[in-house]
Amino acid sequence: MSYFLYVTTITFLVFQTLYTFIPLFASKVKKLKPKLAEKSISVLVPAYNEELTIKNCIDAAQGIRYKNYELIIINDGSTDGTLSKLDELLDLQIYRRKADERLAYQPIKQLYRSKKHRNIYVIDKHNGGKADSLNAGIDCAHADIVITLDADSMLEVNSLKYVNQYFHDPEVVAVGGTVKIVQGAEKKNGVIFEKFTGKGIIKSQIISYIHGFYVRKLTQSAFNSIVVISGAFGAFYKDLLMEVNGFRSTVGEDIDITLKIHEYLKAKNLKKRLVYAPEAVCYTECPENIRNFYKQRIRWQKAFIDCILIYWSKLSQKFSFGVSIFFAIDGFILGTLTAFTTIFFILQTLLVGGNLLVAFLLFFMSIFVNAIQIIISLYLCKKYGSNYTWKDYIHMFIFSQLEIFTYRNILTYLTIVGTFKYFDNDEGWGYVERKGVASIS
Repeated sequence: MSYFLYVTTITFLVFQTLYTFIPLFASKVKKLKPKLAEKSISVLVPAYNEELTIKNCIDAAQGIRYKNYELIIINDGSTDGTLSKLDELLDLQIYRRKADERLAYQPIKQLYRSKKHRNIYVIDKHNGGKADSLNAGIDCAHADIVITLDADSMLEVNSLKYVNQYFHDPEVVAVGGTVKIVQGAEKKNGVIFEKFTGKGIIKSQIISYIHGFYVRKLTQSAFNSIVVISGAFGAFYKDLLMEVNGFRSTVGEDIDITLKIHEYLKAKNLKKRLVYAPEAVCYTECPENIRNFYKQRIRWQKAFIDCILIYWSKLSQKFSFGVSIFFAIDGFILGTLTAFTTIFFILQTLLVGGNLLVAFLLFFMSIFVNAIQIIISLYLCKKYGSNYTWKDYIHMFIFSQLEIFTYRNILTYLTIVGTFKYFDNDEGWGYVERKGVASIS
């Protein structure tokens, strides 16, 4: 066990070195080209019991500075008033639209078009899960580019322009945007101002998202090794999604589709790229209590374990070297296995004694690395246009160091629990309650 600990520690340092320096070199802010020809875009919004949040999503979409797009909301057999709310907001009328009929999904009950906003459509279908809903949306989409968006996500006004700009690079076939926490965000005179405020669990997620996107996603994108394009805001060529048979019905459809695309590109020997677009931003409502936070993170961990079991044996043959390394070593060994070995090492130290010096060295090394990366992530957050005050940034740094003793330990616990709970075989939506109060509209 000690030998494994030393090996993983060295591996950890290697990856943390990459995550420390690569983002600084890869962080080149793209200047928006507003006159660039607009590619057609279909924004797909799968919705299950989103009566409270769907208005914010629609309101934000109406403010987007982009003409050549359609919004398709897929009501996946909601049991609340989601469909009635959509009719109230959009004034729906039955509309006939030909589907490609290339993907499998639960039957569509009816397709509607808004009388108020002619670029908004609603698919009302039988319940089949999020992946099933996305497949229905892809099949009915008429655009070249498909964007997947969560029902509680709100697109920033220039988000589609940036997505369009990235797709003008012929090597790019998929784009992941930046997802920010909407709690604390407020629009004034057309500008979104963010505040580091709210409960500790919200603050922890704000820091986690900033670090996850501006440090981890930037690094993985630099190596064309993005392991997951977030389902909250991801963009793909429709033809590519068709080629890989759409989304698989699983608890983690976003990581699965990302890996399926990597596998397809390797099999076809296509020199294409999946990239992260930090300038393309959407806002999402994060869980505000431990119960919903627990449900969300358990679902994420179960999704990761699901893909580990499916793709592990294929890594060396069917994926690029970079994807294999980031998925297997950084994701699984450092992200999951070390949660178990850390607990074992702590218990061994407390019960048997010894290793105290090693334990303290590892602990202080983790604190030091964490501090450096948080500073870098906050710097990049500012560089890419976030409007936090300097006082907020100072508070964020201090909080990030203190949460090592609190929320980070909760995440370690959830990693372990989520790994075991994967074998519950529950592949539902994993519904997390949203209030729908926070908005950028």
